[in-house]
Amino acid sequence: MSGRMKDKVAIVTGAGRGVGAAVAHRLAEDGVRVVVNDLDEDEARSVVNAIQDAGGEALAVPGSVTDPDFPEQLIASALDAFGTIDIIVNNAGYIWNGAMHNHSDDQWQAMLDVHATAPFRILRAFAAWLRPQTRAEIESNGVARCRKVVNISSVSGTTGSATQIAYSAGKAAVLGITKTLAKEWGRYNVTVNAVAFGHIETRLTQAYD
Repeated sequence: MSGRMKDKVAIVTGAGRGVGAAVAHRLAEDGVRVVVNDLDEDEARSVVNAIQDAGGEALAVPGSVTDPDFPEQLIASALDAFGTIDIIVNNAGYIWNGAMHNHSDDQWQAMLDVHATAPFRILRAFAAWLRPQTRAEIESNGVARCRKVVNISSVSGTTGSATQIAYSAGKAAVLGITKTLAKEWGRYNVTVNAVAFGHIETRLTQAYD
């Protein structure tokens, strides 16, 4: 652990495998205390155990980001454990492909729920703590602590992708959320960015047998 970002606290959703797990490990290597969320509790705890075995600090908060009550639980768990939040990486998601004429309402809504609504709810729950916290920091120190939000999008959301109309719509919504929040949260000293990945070799992109 390098300690370059010691005492920072990060929440990473969908961090039990793939990109999310890689992000959690990389943050921990720099001394960040990581809240590892994943739908699969065993995978979340596996990442936490690996971080702890390497000398880092981590906490597993398993659960579905699409559960309307979960965002408040996630934020509260991070604050209870570490007292602050500096970084949120909205990474959780999955792909449910199908040609436009085969897309069901359930399929459409599922993609919007996990890729757009879940990050919105998590960031709204974060805002309830962030706003008074920022005011207190400014009153005490003259400046708010710098914080970061990274929303994971996709080239499917920037350029479109055949058979992924619902997924593409969800990932495009991520860009709108990011741009809007960057305008709103600059006054809180929060940097909000999106990363639009291309094809990355993870379980998400594997062909079905």
